[in-house]
Amino acid sequence: PPTLASSNPANGGTMAANGTLTMVFSENMKEVTVNGTPATGSGKNWTWTATGLSAGAATLKVGGADMAGNKLAEVAISVTVTAPDTTPPDIDANACDPKAGASGVDPAKVSKIKIAFTEDMGEAKVDAFEPADAKIDYKLVDPKTLEISFLGGYKLGNEITVKVTLSGKDKAGNALKTTSYTFATMKKEG
Repeated sequence: PPTLASSNPANGGTMAANGTLTMVFSENMKEVTVNGTPATGSGKNWTWTATGLSAGAATLKVGGADMAGNKLAEVAISVTVTAPDTTPPDIDANACDPKAGASGVDPAKVSKIKIAFTEDMGEAKVDAFEPADAKIDYKLVDPKTLEISFLGGYKLGNEITVKVTLSGKDKAGNALKTTSYTFATMKKEG
């Protein structure tokens, strides 16, 4: 039968009343429930967003079945529930690479752009990118960092402003506060 390999928060951890429980199982799961309500996910990775939890001690009861129908022995995760998270995430300007708002950036040193956030993100995406001729790809490389890479050998030039328009939400569903990230490359030498 399947087992719960890990959870965040773990047993004894803390979560906001509107927070998310992230679970990884020992094998691919067909269905997962927490306190009797369906979790979302596929394969080994599932999430459940808390609703109806009050501040204080709570027990999250995880159930489910693997692809063959073998039942998961119910797992109880004890957590301390805090007030709902209502703080919107933001861009952490100084932790970005290049730093948000920087000027005089050497374009030869920018092979990837890392946009850092003030808290773990449930989702983050690039809605627009300037210069418009750049071909890019992006992904969350960790819960607080969105990495943008250039495709097809694209290189940034001198004397341009890079502008990224973003959207996203933290794990409690609060929308990203600042949705624009920019930096400028240095002038041509000579």
